[in-house]
Amino acid sequence: MSTPEERDIERKRSAQKALHREATVKRIKDIAWSAVIASVITVIVLTSLGWLTTQAVVRSAREEGAKELVALRAGICLVRFQQRPDAAAKLAEIKALSWNDRDAAVKKLIIDEKLATMLGEDAPAPGAIDKCADAIKNS
Repeated sequence: MSTPEERDIERKRSAQKALHREATVKRIKDIAWSAVIASVITVIVLTSLGWLTTQAVVRSAREEGAKELVALRAGICLVRFQQRPDAAAKLAEIKALSWNDRDAAVKKLIIDEKLATMLGEDAPAPGAIDKCADAIKNS
């Protein structure tokens, strides 16, 4: 059998091992929680800046596509206007009007002649009439 001194030494070793194990577990928990907190903060910051979500990319692409679509339709509208046989006379008529009347007259012409409406559509794209009117006034 073992002596009381050996049993004390064994208990001390067991206590030290238990303390060491507890310290190791505590360190692992601290590291894990730090990683979780850092990950959450990173996701929040990157999402708020718009760097992380694919939704932000999709939204941005849609907005850019809509702008480009309006610009394309405005270009087509301007070409349609310029191809009219009476384009020069209409342009002179429009330029003779005051600034306020000029804008309304150009928009009315675009709507009446459906210059900004593409084939197969009932109405022009939002913003196409304004962009086309600006292009015609500046031509």
